[in-house]
Amino acid sequence: MASTEEQVEKEEGNDNIKIEVPFDPNDITINIIPRTIGQLVEKLEDHQILVPKFQRLPNLWDLKKKSRFIESLMLNLPIPLFYFDESSDDKNTWRVIDGLQRMSTLEHFILGDKLQGNTVSGNNHTFRLENLEFLTEYNEKSWAELPRDLQRRINSNQVTINLIGKGTPDQVKYNIFSRINQGGIELTPQEIRTALFQGYRVEFIESLVSENTKQGQTFLKATNNSISNRRQEDLDFASRFISFYLLDYNAYEPDLDSFMTKWIKEIPKNIHLQEKIIDAFKNAMELSFIIFGTDSFRKRRKIEDKRKPINKSLFEIISVQFAKLSQYERNILIEKKKQFIEKFILLQNNEKFWSSITTGTAAKERVKNRHEDFAELIKNLIND
Repeated sequence: MASTEEQVEKEEGNDNIKIEVPFDPNDITINIIPRTIGQLVEKLEDHQILVPKFQRLPNLWDLKKKSRFIESLMLNLPIPLFYFDESSDDKNTWRVIDGLQRMSTLEHFILGDKLQGNTVSGNNHTFRLENLEFLTEYNEKSWAELPRDLQRRINSNQVTINLIGKGTPDQVKYNIFSRINQGGIELTPQEIRTALFQGYRVEFIESLVSENTKQGQTFLKATNNSISNRRQEDLDFASRFISFYLLDYNAYEPDLDSFMTKWIKEIPKNIHLQEKIIDAFKNAMELSFIIFGTDSFRKRRKIEDKRKPINKSLFEIISVQFAKLSQYERNILIEKKKQFIEKFILLQNNEKFWSSITTGTAAKERVKNRHEDFAELIKNLIND
């Protein structure tokens, strides 16, 4: 978990970088489906609404905000529409894309006692309403304590669902998800990707940064435990490594988020191929810590500079280029550690390279420049 001193540098200047190969609008399939709150709750109870395992935390709303949402239903006020992704299986299941906080609130309030801890919201205690604005007489009431007519009113409340149909391409889904109004708690690009790629792919990404795996422990050590996992920022780092490791940087096409979405899908299912990626990642993290210590993946233009936040572009090039080295080449870099650090500081004083890791980092030319320059630095030092 990142502290106030251990932060990740925000990437700037990528807002105007455009996708060079847009998707076909005809690939979009969205069905508008009317439902009631009661029908959604039934699907929740029957496990036909799935919350992605690694999606953003479902309990970001406090009890006051949850209670006000329930009060809106009591008053029969309209609520924002829901977005679900239709599962590719034959079980008629839907995956939550937008509306997770509302779904977890419904589950916590209406089904919490029934599900006995297997809740989306992660709250096992009885949810009692509080801080209601109009229907104050129901403060401190649980679902079971509400009058039956009020329960029926809540369950009969009409909602609109946008269901993204089977077969819609992942790139299209990503762009749909990223444009959805998230009601003040926007999904991060990585949360969208984990919503898209459930199963072995997400589990593999998580294994690279988990404290319960050897490779995850080396990641945490190299990054000095400074990358938060609360909004899946750690998974975003791992996804960035995987994408550039699986595809040479020369073939990169902007924008960065679409590029990563495309290549995360290419994570192999074969265990032996996965192990090769894991070993390469682990070797890269170990080598980075040996050379840079707690200064890994951080900018430095002078040896006496204060330690900076972690820079994603530096993590990208260092992790990927180190991962592609042989054991012999890694040993040479370790032997020439001091010289390598000095030359790397000099490289960061090169304005072309500095720009490539500082602003507009998702532009094709910037990606190419930083990988080429860093790879050239390694090559020259090894061959010297």
